[in-house]
Parts: sequence; C-alpha cells; structure tokens
Amino acid sequence: MSTRTILASVAILCFLNAGASAGSEPADALPAGALKSSPSMYLREASSSAIRWQAWSPQTLTLARTLNRPILIDIGAVWCHWCHVMDETTYADPEVAAALNSNFVPVKVDSDERPDIDEYYQNAAAQLTGAGGWPLTCFTMPDGALFFAAGYLPPRPGIGPNGSGGEDSSMGHLLKRISQVYATDRVRLEREAEATAEKLKSMPSGGAATAHGGLDGLRAQILAGLAASYDREWGGFASGPGPRFCDFPVIELALAHGFYGHPEFTAMALDTLKKIAAGGVFDQLGGGFHRYSTDARWRVPHFEKLGYDNAMALQAYSDAYEASGDPEFARVAKSIAGYVNRELLDPKTHAFYSHQDADSFKGDDGSYYTWTVEEVKRAIRPDEARVAILFYGMEDAPARAPDGRIVLRRAMSLEQAAAKLKIPVKEARRAIASASEAMLAVRSRRKAPQIDRAVMTDRNALMADAYLTASAALDDPGLQRTALNDLDFILGHLRAPDGSFFHVWSDGRGQVAGLAADQVYLLGAIIDAYQFSADEKYLVEARMLAAIILKNFHADGSSLLVNRETEDAGTVIAQSQASAQVFYDMPAPSVQATMAIATAKLGRVTGDGSYAKAANELMASAPAMAGSMPSNSVATVGLELEYRANGDAMVAVAGPHSDARAAALWKTALASYRPGKIVMRIGSDRGAAKAMPAAVQAMFASSAEKGVPLAFVCAGTACATPVGTPAKLAEVIRRFGVPGNDKTSLANGRPVLARPPM
Repeated sequence: MSTRTILASVAILCFLNAGASAGSEPADALPAGALKSSPSMYLREASSSAIRWQAWSPQTLTLARTLNRPILIDIGAVWCHWCHVMDETTYADPEVAAALNSNFVPVKVDSDERPDIDEYYQNAAAQLTGAGGWPLTCFTMPDGALFFAAGYLPPRPGIGPNGSGGEDSSMGHLLKRISQVYATDRVRLEREAEATAEKLKSMPSGGAATAHGGLDGLRAQILAGLAASYDREWGGFASGPGPRFCDFPVIELALAHGFYGHPEFTAMALDTLKKIAAGGVFDQLGGGFHRYSTDARWRVPHFEKLGYDNAMALQAYSDAYEASGDPEFARVAKSIAGYVNRELLDPKTHAFYSHQDADSFKGDDGSYYTWTVEEVKRAIRPDEARVAILFYGMEDAPARAPDGRIVLRRAMSLEQAAAKLKIPVKEARRAIASASEAMLAVRSRRKAPQIDRAVMTDRNALMADAYLTASAALDDPGLQRTALNDLDFILGHLRAPDGSFFHVWSDGRGQVAGLAADQVYLLGAIIDAYQFSADEKYLVEARMLAAIILKNFHADGSSLLVNRETEDAGTVIAQSQASAQVFYDMPAPSVQATMAIATAKLGRVTGDGSYAKAANELMASAPAMAGSMPSNSVATVGLELEYRANGDAMVAVAGPHSDARAAALWKTALASYRPGKIVMRIGSDRGAAKAMPAAVQAMFASSAEKGVPLAFVCAGTACATPVGTPAKLAEVIRRFGVPGNDKTSLANGRPVLARPPM
C-alpha cells in the first residue's frame, strides 16, 4: 500500500486536532532560536518565525528520535520566490505553526549552503513521487528517511495561486493526516521510507540505455541530440512552451564543435546567445542574467540572479566574442562583468557573493526590474522616451510579468527603431544610451532585491575562471586581477585541515566541508590561473588539490566522484551511493566531466601521464551512465569528449618575461579562441624548454639561437612553424590542425559561419 493510500485511509480522522496525537508534548520542547547564528541568510530569515525551525544536523535527528516525531524538511533558497511565498503564507499561518511545533520537528535547509542534502532529497522525492524543485517539502521518519514529498503547499485548501490547493495538497490538512498516520500506522510509513532509502543506496545506474560505441558513440549521440533539439525560431536547445533555461554548457559545446569543422553548430550557438541577450531573461539596463525564462521566447524571467548562471554566461559570451569577433557579444560580456563587479563583488575580501534575490518586499515578484509606460515617460525626456518605449518592446505585445508590469527586452535593432521613427541611426543610438542611463538611475532609487553575501567556493571558482577568459577576450587586465585576488582569498581562507576546501566562508571561517563540486571547480580555476598568470604557485596548488580529489573524493571501487563523509556520517545522506548525477549539468557543469577536463589539462601542462590515465578512468562509465540522458543535460560530458577528440593544442610562448614582444604573443595566445587549448609561458633559456611538450622542445632548441620571442603551436604530434608576430600566431591557432579551417575562405580574418539549420 502506498503512502498516499495509507493517508487517504485515515481521512475520516483528519478533523481531529493535530495536537491530540502528540499527547501532552509541549511546544517548547523544540529549542528556540536555533537558526539565529546560521551562516545562511535563508535560515537566519526564518529564525524570527513562530515555527521553531531547526538546522539539519545529527543532533536534530537525535532530537526527533527522542521526541518520537516525524520531521518536516523545508528545502529552499534566499533567491527562491515561491520559497518566500510559502514562508509568508503557509508557514506564517498560526495553525500550521502550532501543528509543526507540537507534532513535528521542523527543519530548514538552504539548498545553496547544503547542496548535498538538497541533492539527496531531490533524488529521493523523484524516486517517491516525481516531485522536485524549490521549495521542496519533505516528510521523513526521525532518521531522515523520506516517506512523503511535495513542492509548494498553501496553508489551507483553495487559497493557493489561482485558488489551488486541494485537501491532498494543502499544508494544514496534510499535517493532520500525517500526524494521525504516524500515530496509528507507523510501521507502514517506515516500510515506505526504508524502500525509498534502499533505492538510493542501490548500485548507481545511468538509466535504461547505454550509448553504443563507447565514448565516441556517446559523443556522436550528444551532438545529434543537440542538433535535433535546436529551436530554429527562438534559439536554445529545448522544445515546448517553457520554462527555458539558458543552458550555457550546451552553448559552449556547440561553439567548440563548430570550431572543429562544423560551422552550423557555431551558428546555432551564436544565434541562441543573441536571442537570449535580447530577451527579458537578460537585464537590459543593469546587466546580468536572471535564472530562467518562464516562456520559450525568453521574454519573462524568474527574476533571481544566481552567481553560477552569470559565471557561465560570462564565459559563454567571452568565448563567443573570441570565436566570432561580433562586438554584440563583447557588449553583453562587459555588461555581465559590470553587474557582478557592482553587486556581487566584496570590496574587502575580493571574493564574489553568491546570488541576488528576485523580490524587494513581501508579495513582490521582480518589480525592481519592470516598468510601466507612464514611469518611463516620467523618467526621461519625451523624445528619448519615444525611442526607448519602442526599442524596449513596451508598446507592441509587451512582455508582462505576473503583476502586469512590463519586462524590458530588445524588441528590435537600433536600425529598425530608427527607421520606424524616421530618425537617423546615430540619433536613435544616442537617445537609447541616454534613456537607459536615466532609467537605470531611477531604478537605483527603488528598493533593490537583497544580495546573499555568502561566499561559496564553487561559485567563486566558476566566476574567477570566467573572469580570466573575459580578461583576455575583452582586453581588460582588471578582470584578471579580480579573478586572481578572488582565488587567492579562497586558497588562503577556505582550506580545510586535510587540504581540501570548505564550501562556505562565514563568521571569519570556512564551514561545510567535503563537497566534491567545490574541489573540482576550484581545480579547474587554478589550472587556468596558472595559464593566465604563469605563476608557478597555482600549478603547485593544482597538483596538490588534484591528488586530494583523486584520493579522497571517489566512491569505493569506482571512479565516480562523491561528497566526502562529513558530520552527517551515519545518516541517510551518507548512506546514499554514487550515482550518474555527477555526469549531469544540474545546473552547474558536470562535476565528473569537469574533473576529467581538469586532469587532462594538468597532464598536458606537466607531462605527467598519470593525469591522462585519471581522466580516462573518470570518463569510463559515461556511456552507461549518461547515454540515456537528453543532450542538454550532459553537455559538459560532450565538451570533454570534444576536447578529447580535437582539443589537444598546446601554445607555448618562449621569451624573457620582461620582453614586450613575448608579452604580446602571450596575450594573443590567451585571447584566440580554440577550444581545449593549453597556453604556457616559458623563459628563453634551454632549461625552461624542459617544461614544454616533447614535440615543442626540438623546435625550441633549433630556434633558440635566433634570440627573439617565439610562439609554438602544436596539435597532436605535429607542430606549426614557430611564429614571432601576434597576427600570425592568431592565424596559426585558428587554422593549424583544424579540419576545414586551413581551406575555408575567411571573412575579415575569420571563418565564414553557416546559417543555423532551418
């Protein structure tokens, strides 16, 4: 009998007071103020609630066992709109608060602070009911084993959005039913919970289908899936009415495959990037991407801005600018970096904050970002308002947020706006620039959504890595300084005693140890920091961290990466096994594939073959585990396979570090788009040449007597003729060993791009 059937069978008793099943258990049996000192803003906000929320911990599970109560676990985040709605309605309801305090142990979990807990219960909920997302409402036994899950629940029937919330999907009614069932039929609940926990402890499986042909077959399958899923009308790699996520890892894969002789994939990537940047999912005034679009046309977003989304966006737009030379991509990349510098960069620690909320006040839904036509007319001069209202799509079928206000988007080009208004393009450009500046100034006087000032290792690593790429693409050394300062802060302040890194920096110390994603993303960032700075300290750090990950963060008898046991050892969290989830981009890049990319890079930089072996082992189970997943869920796996097939180029710049000519070559090497390339800066002496691959060393030796800085480009076992000028180096990087690029006609020095498939 399922849990739902059990609950339904006692529905006749639902009208009994929930407190009756708890006997005389006093409400104050739960510790008060348990979340006041939490490092999580989301948890601290809940500390003033009438509900006596507890933090997830072994001590809380012990409390539940002592009180003999089921646990309600609310999993959400400070940026989550519906989490706020549930806090302000459901959990503010006096009857709900009384029932939770009397008959349950209520636990709040911040999905950003504890992604391991979130991942476990998201998987458990999917196994049990298919529920997922945030808020996630979990009912568990005192040991944390799940027996019922749901999403948003209104306090009583019929008062959810649009009158939703039946008896089976309203919190007050559900609390009464669960209390009664727990008191009268606990054995059956335990069986349900144990069955779900056992599923999560079973051997990992990637699904029903294994990709034929091993890694090569998986690569072909992923690429075919991308081509088939491409939305020809609106861009992106999905179908249906929405919601739509930007899927930046997918765009990176399409760009990379396109570079290696498949221009139709490049066209798909660039087309998608232009369309999402023109939509409401991009903040047209202040820069930065919102979390996702609620529709397929990128018009109306969910308004939260997440650090990792904007890190991936900055990486993608910087790569797109390098690949295409289109200044539109540089404009968007600069706008993203400007937003992050202004809102998410801590001027004291030089680290990046994690997120910005969607809402500015109770009951809000992104009004900080939206407008009415009347507001625009009041904010700016009439001639400018006329252009801005047209350009930002405020008149013709405007994109409307849930509250009816208008979401700005680029509804047309400047040229189209100028033609419609019968004014010169130059005048339209000036009017839009002036209007945007004035509107941004007006917006800045509104109450801004709050910033979550948590400093998290994984988010910082992704952002620092993106800043490094952007610094070269945009020729902005300040972005590189920001990235290196950030990484130096993480390396200096979040290191755990065993050499791995904590997840969160709070109250002057690192907290939450043992999460694999923190280690892997940081490894990727510091390998790139070595390439961009030529500072050996980053290579030393990379080798140490790689050793720790490969030794301590894999499942027993498997190459799958897992979170290391922390204070949750012995709980249901620690008992779950490694799974195919490490291959998925959910929503940040696949941990397993990112680690494989990082170790392969490290092997090429150091010449140590053990890293290549580790990369192979990390990807060995990908065909079985990722073969049944949609391509846009495993794009980073596809990117690793693309690098494996094509991306083995090494660019070595030899010359004195003080020589401006060598610096110019190095700058060009870093700014030239070639997916998977490694860039090394070495001195001009013969001893330094030992750091280069064997294929480069002979050429270096034969040309060393020339006494001028040179750049060497090798791909596979072949090397191009050494070059001494930036322009020639850029050409060799683009062409040498790239199928088709040595024969493709060039337009403005760049390959001609095919149109997206129609």
